[in-house]
Amino acid sequence: MKKLVVVFSCCAYTVVSSASLYNSPQMMAYRSFLPELEETARFAEMGIPLRTVFIANTASANGRPYCQYPPVWKGAGDYDFAPVDAQLGDIIKVSPNAEFNVFLDLNTPVWLTRVVRHDSYNEITHALSSPVYMKEASNYLDKLVRYIEEHYGKRVKSYSILCGHTSEWFERDLRQSHVKNLAWRKWCRERGLRYGLSAPTESDLATGAFEGTVYDPATEQEKIDFWRFHSWVISEGVLHFAHIVKRASGGKPTGADYGYYMICDKDPCGVGNLDYERVVASGDFDFIMSPSTYSGREIGGGTGSMLVAGTSRRYGKRFYYSIDQWPHSLKSPYYYNVAFHTLAETIAGNTRNAAFALVHHADFHWFDMWGGFYMDPAMKERIRKIVPIQRRFANDDSAPCADVLIVADPDSAYGRIDPRMAANEELGEEQGARCPEGFVPAYGCGEEFRNRINHIGVCYDVVSFNDLPHIDMKPFRAILLSDVWTISPEKAKVLGDYVLKDGRTAVWAYAPGVSDGKSVDAKRIRAWAGVDFKTPGVSTTAMSGWNAVYAYDYRLLTPEKFAEVFKAAGCHFWTDEPTPVMANEHLLAIHVKNGGRKTVHLPRKCVKVVDLLQDRVVATDCIDFNDDFATPDTKIYETVYEK
Repeated sequence: MKKLVVVFSCCAYTVVSSASLYNSPQMMAYRSFLPELEETARFAEMGIPLRTVFIANTASANGRPYCQYPPVWKGAGDYDFAPVDAQLGDIIKVSPNAEFNVFLDLNTPVWLTRVVRHDSYNEITHALSSPVYMKEASNYLDKLVRYIEEHYGKRVKSYSILCGHTSEWFERDLRQSHVKNLAWRKWCRERGLRYGLSAPTESDLATGAFEGTVYDPATEQEKIDFWRFHSWVISEGVLHFAHIVKRASGGKPTGADYGYYMICDKDPCGVGNLDYERVVASGDFDFIMSPSTYSGREIGGGTGSMLVAGTSRRYGKRFYYSIDQWPHSLKSPYYYNVAFHTLAETIAGNTRNAAFALVHHADFHWFDMWGGFYMDPAMKERIRKIVPIQRRFANDDSAPCADVLIVADPDSAYGRIDPRMAANEELGEEQGARCPEGFVPAYGCGEEFRNRINHIGVCYDVVSFNDLPHIDMKPFRAILLSDVWTISPEKAKVLGDYVLKDGRTAVWAYAPGVSDGKSVDAKRIRAWAGVDFKTPGVSTTAMSGWNAVYAYDYRLLTPEKFAEVFKAAGCHFWTDEPTPVMANEHLLAIHVKNGGRKTVHLPRKCVKVVDLLQDRVVATDCIDFNDDFATPDTKIYETVYEK
């Protein structure tokens, strides 16, 4: 494996202007696991000739092959590229101007699983620790990309490397293995760490010195380091294969479904994506992809990305969003995908998802997963109306209109118990890693709070802790630091210099700063929370130049409580009723579950407000305007503000 060791320092990051994101227009594509040739032709007719294809050799979790064409990767050094020609050739026949985003499957085919004794779909860190897998996968990827470039290079817009669970570079396997232990020992030696011959076991990792939820660095540093290693193995694999694609393709944009920090608050460590900052910073990596989170998809919810989009923006990297929600007319084999139950919900929900991509300057594809997602003529008509909006704003680089900031902190996440460690779902045991009061503190971070904020009519952004010195903090009035449980002296300085000042409100949950990176001590919490650990209820404390809001039990920070906190902090509320709002300097999107006459409050005077889906001027020379919404509905407005 190519050695890629990067030492991060908050103050040493290179700032990349977000303008570099827009050297080429944002992309909108059509994707399906199936050939879906008729739909491909229809999407091309609607102005979407860009097709995402998946050249895959493996099956999905429901047992269906990801690709309906024969495998390309037949054996060690044995490749059959005829299926590539068939797959791309069939699309070109029905869409002569077709261009491609090419997804490349690196999961172990059956023959390679037998050789390395690990299935990368479920055991990606084990496969990536195997020299045999790395050699075979590297050779295959290099030959495949060179073949595609030779025969279809002019049509290829980008490449994506896929591996791991659901081909999205994450893992939920908690076991150890010979190859992973070897890789662990090598990783420790390179960093001057001296632990045992084997990595910590599942039972080792299931215990934490502080309330059973947090590791004490003074006595449990090995566990913290293991989780760093676990994520490093995956990020190293992403970077290794991205380098191969860049070299073989002559520098084509390369990315991956990866960096899922907001995927699920119950297992931030086990997913293994916490080293995303190193990947996004790499010159071999151009864009990072994610579907919407699997919570918050319901009508009336605000959806959102699993990624920390602010970090990719900071490094000038693209954000690729996948719209993959099941329509009302199809039965989903996955219970968590069921969000739309009527045609009106399918249209309003998918419009909301497209609006999220447009407002956040994201590339996106309409992911017709197993076919039939967009068959209804009314849904197609809505997509047809979105196409010119996407084209018009494809090069837009307007700033987000957010005054609430959610801060992700992988450094703290490494020190928390993965709740699955103390649970046995097969035996019906509940999630583990509970504090003495009986709840799982990890649920109080990122994704859960984001979903609640989506319901109160404010706009938010998501960044990593290490981004804080490199962004303009002036617009932000409320900062959610619920993930920040480890505060070293260096991190304390960042907070003091950039965040905890200018009258801002910082929102904390459970145990902020309980660890300083060397030990844990509940007495430290008061310095950040303003009150003692486990103070009942939700407290608000005036600090020196800022305000601290603290809840030991994250469940008390309801949408209503957040609304109260944000109003006191001076945040802008776009609507009078709780509803998802997304906005930048040029676009405003509002999603509602229940229709009616709504009043919208703009942050400053607007020359003109235009409903882009209906091509009508809604208001002129206004700071507030009224509009009628259906049940449910999503509006996408152009806002022309006074200069």
